[in-house]
Amino acid sequence: MSGDDGDTKVLTILLTKGPYTSEAADMALKTALAARRKKYEVNLFIYLDGAWNTHITSEKDYNNPGEWLRSAVKRGVNIGVCERCSEARDLNEGNMVEGVPITGSFAFMDMINRSDRVITFGG
Repeated sequence: MSGDDGDTKVLTILLTKGPYTSEAADMALKTALAARRKKYEVNLFIYLDGAWNTHITSEKDYNNPGEWLRSAVKRGVNIGVCERCSEARDLNEGNMVEGVPITGSFAFMDMINRSDRVITFGG
């Protein structure tokens, strides 16, 4: 499977770990950004405790998954965060990184179906 133009490779990343508990969020977001630089179409689905990454909306003097997430939005990464995961953590569009839509697991299935490769960060 490939992107709509037939030549574009599609990478889907599943992020299940929250920020600052491991390097999973850092690696997932840096991988998404690197793949975009290489002209991949990139999907990022944020699931389970990964939803906490969307809550980092302020600047930090250290690794900042929120900043990388904002950069991914700006660079055209197709992002979705699990609706139930967000709701369970009291996350909503008012306290999340702007431009990250809350979606259902069916959106993740669509991402997988259109992908050439799927990578999971966080196990």
